[in-house]
Amino acid sequence: MASGARDGVLESIDAAVLGQSMLDAARAAHIGVTVTFVDTPSPRNVYVSEAAAEVLGWSVQELIERDPMAHIAGVDQSRMQDRLARRQGGEGGQTSYELSVVRKDGRQVPIEVTATHATIDGRPAVFAFLVDASARKEAEQLRRRHEESFRDLIEAAPELIGIIRDGRFVYANRAYVRALGFETVEQLSGVTIASLVEHDDADAQRRREELLRSGGEPPPPYTYRVLRRDGTRLLLEATSVYFEYEGKPSVLAMARDVTQRKQLERQLIQADRLAALGTMAAGVAHEINNPLAYVMLNLEWIARKLPDVMSAPESLPALLVMLEEARQGAQRVSTIVRELRSFSRAEGETRRPVDLATIVQAVIKMVGNEVRHRARVTTSFESVRPVIANEARLEQVVVNLMLNAAQAMPEGRGEKNEISVTVREDGERRAILEVVDNGVGIPADVLPRIFDPFFSTKPVGVGTGLGLSICHGIVTSLGGQIAAYSDGTGTTFRVVLPTSVALVMDSAPPASGPTSSRESVRARILVVDDEPAIANALRELLAPEHVVSSAISAREALDAMAREDFDVVFCDLMMPGTSGMDLFERIRVQKPGFERRIVFMTGGAFTSRAAEFLSSVDNRRLEKPFSMGLVERIVRDMARAAHEAPAAG
Repeated sequence: MASGARDGVLESIDAAVLGQSMLDAARAAHIGVTVTFVDTPSPRNVYVSEAAAEVLGWSVQELIERDPMAHIAGVDQSRMQDRLARRQGGEGGQTSYELSVVRKDGRQVPIEVTATHATIDGRPAVFAFLVDASARKEAEQLRRRHEESFRDLIEAAPELIGIIRDGRFVYANRAYVRALGFETVEQLSGVTIASLVEHDDADAQRRREELLRSGGEPPPPYTYRVLRRDGTRLLLEATSVYFEYEGKPSVLAMARDVTQRKQLERQLIQADRLAALGTMAAGVAHEINNPLAYVMLNLEWIARKLPDVMSAPESLPALLVMLEEARQGAQRVSTIVRELRSFSRAEGETRRPVDLATIVQAVIKMVGNEVRHRARVTTSFESVRPVIANEARLEQVVVNLMLNAAQAMPEGRGEKNEISVTVREDGERRAILEVVDNGVGIPADVLPRIFDPFFSTKPVGVGTGLGLSICHGIVTSLGGQIAAYSDGTGTTFRVVLPTSVALVMDSAPPASGPTSSRESVRARILVVDDEPAIANALRELLAPEHVVSSAISAREALDAMAREDFDVVFCDLMMPGTSGMDLFERIRVQKPGFERRIVFMTGGAFTSRAAEFLSSVDNRRLEKPFSMGLVERIVRDMARAAHEAPAAG
């Protein structure tokens, strides 16, 4: 094109299409501008700005003289030929796209193009803005490399890292997938969190997610009881934070398998619990021996007076009084043993709503003899919502705090020494337990270390140094806090625990009196216990209202059940040889359905097998010693059910 003609075209372009202000803006933003006629077999540039020439890597003159398609990289040639054909066919409008061009030095660079249809002197043309995309592309590639490196790091991490949204995993690293027993994250993403954890923990997970959404402080770590794909169980301690993933609100969960650590902690907790029992042993013996003494004396008096009742009936009221006192003494011993058994047993992680004040009151009685010779105990209990806790673990916290308070005060000053125990709620509806003593206090340099494992200021051989450390672990695992304060003249331990919604309702104890004959159903009962005295006593007490047989071994029981059908079978759990558990399994095979009529009697499931067995069956159970009122109520309910249902066979 002649120079004059080209200048005329450019003037026309400037006036008709570009406009001086638009050109100035493009120059200032370093955006290239080209105008290309597309009404010829090969397109032809008629205007190229200096910025465009810099972007494309050729001079303005070279870009005017050469075919524009010659600068396009081979990978984009076909796509751009198709786009040109559509423009030549009359397609209008504006389009934006990316392509690669080859510069004069041979380098291939990406550019961004925004092209608009235009008409110049009646001829179809394309007006385009060009931007060098090299820097952006390099930044994107660098970001992708960083993301890939970070993802590789996350995938290789031994810690469990996952992203949860709407109750499901949307991402989990290899460690998390393997820990839960799956092969791929796709398999895991189809499983709800609620199906992976215990019911109580699923509720806790939902509450924690709601707390995170509310924008408050992240909740403390929480230990979830998790069911793996193969049915085995593990404990995962998880920490969660709220963030956006893929533009959607999500929860980042970082977890670790603490199953073995928790097993070790349980062993340490049990050791500390037994150490506390050792400390209380003398007091416990005193608490049991006192009522046991008058039980034995009363029974001796009754045995001597009984032969004279027929000849001297006026002595019968006194005999009944002595008998009632003996029964009350036995009940007192039973209560002490039950509290000690609850405290000493090695429980799992089962949690339920418990009344903090009730636990504190039981512990005060339990440690009474150890404390009363050192200090007076005053209490203040307000109405408090229940805390979700393991009852035995919470008892252990209170026992340790009470024993620490007692041991902090010198003996021989029982009237001046005082332990004040308070249960209340704070303004945030949290349960507060405070144990305050007026003992020697804790030195300022010692106070920061009192919750450290194995740290103790007591003489060697006195205490394990684990008590307060274990208290700290138990309280924090419940989502609470424990702290100590001392001003040199006493010490305050404060435990803060989150509460649930409703207050614990008092439940009336089962009646111990005889069942009304109008409500009773004459039942066929079998009593199985290797202690003949228990089997005979139950048989004699139930015989007036029911048909009762007894057996002192599982073999005798199997023979009896082969001869006769029973409505109720009271069976001791732990017997030599064939145990009640073994008997249950044999009956389940030989007479399917009949095993549901077994009521287990237990003096304490002191083996792991027995504890696991009781947790795996829903049969009724009686903890020795038990009242006849409870026995008669169970007989009544089960006899009715047996008479209303078809006989097992």
